[in-house]
Amino acid sequence: MDLEQLTKHQIILLTLLVSFVTSIATGIVTVSLMDQAPPGVTRIVNQIVEHTVETVVPSNQGAAAVTTTEKTVVVKDDDLTTQSIHTAQKAIIRITAQGGKDLVARGVIIDGKGTAITDASALLQSEATKFDAILASGERVSITKVMSASTSPIATLTLAVGTSTGYAPAKLASASNLRLGQSVIRIGGVGSDTVGNGVIASLPHEEDGSQKLIQASVSSATPGSIIMTLFGEVIGITTGAAFLTGTDFYSILDAFVGAPAQPSAADSSVHS
Repeated sequence: MDLEQLTKHQIILLTLLVSFVTSIATGIVTVSLMDQAPPGVTRIVNQIVEHTVETVVPSNQGAAAVTTTEKTVVVKDDDLTTQSIHTAQKAIIRITAQGGKDLVARGVIIDGKGTAITDASALLQSEATKFDAILASGERVSITKVMSASTSPIATLTLAVGTSTGYAPAKLASASNLRLGQSVIRIGGVGSDTVGNGVIASLPHEEDGSQKLIQASVSSATPGSIIMTLFGEVIGITTGAAFLTGTDFYSILDAFVGAPAQPSAADSSVHS
């Protein structure tokens, strides 16, 4: 067929046919390429959060309401977890007898002045009278005071002032904001930090009328190990009181932090 002899209607129909065939071919090629793409290209984004901020300008200023939309922020669970662990590690200390190497317990710094908390029973069972704290940087500082209430499983420590790096306190979670099944991270280990993932198996509750505990699906046998939220907020630590119930139970922190404390038995030798 000679194309020059085609009528206008025939040319239009031929053009539509070519376009249709081209579209089908393009779709087939696209699907084939997507099937061959690496998993990272087609991986589903875990969380996408978009914030809209509205600022209303009073009419007497002669301006209309202004609406500003921020950029879409993509948060991946893996990235969030590693960032939270890295931040929390700065507040974690390893406690030894003064000048010793063996771990007595782990602890966590709760303010910028060097106040830390740990398992009170672990300090008592160590029979040591003076203690050191090894910071995340590896720097060793002395513990100048140990305070604990007789009814509290948690001891409050005061670290020596004047470190080269300063203290990076951990954020504490509120028990009222915790939810059953919420993801948690455990940081423990006798030597270097070890990490485990789990969920909240039971919400804080009272045992024997005094000790508030929380149960997680991840356990720890190291005194003073912490569990925290995915956002790096410390929920609780392992204590002797929690161990009596199970290795997957932790003493909830906001039930004890800020409560009045008294000098412990170790305070007879540890002083400011």
